[in-house]
Amino acid sequence: MLATISNELAIKYTTMLPKTCIDEMKNLTDKKIVPSVSQGIRLAIENFITIQKQHEYTNNLKNAAKDAAFIKRTMDTQNDFSYVDQEGVETW
Repeated sequence: MLATISNELAIKYTTMLPKTCIDEMKNLTDKKIVPSVSQGIRLAIENFITIQKQHEYTNNLKNAAKDAAFIKRTMDTQNDFSYVDQEGVETW
């Protein structure tokens, strides 16, 4: 069954979750923190993906910081724009 969620194609997918997780999600639903168990699970997955992407980005930056060619390109670009960065110092 396909549906749309916020203009995004949604796919029905079956998975196994620990009973305690579902019980906790039902508890959050009862407290009106999330509108439904399904939406709570979707939000949890979206949050997990966001966190993993942030970790990946951080690791990529750490690796780039060790790359001499990347550092040189970055410094060259920064130096190329140093005049433009100083241009806005005057008061209007």
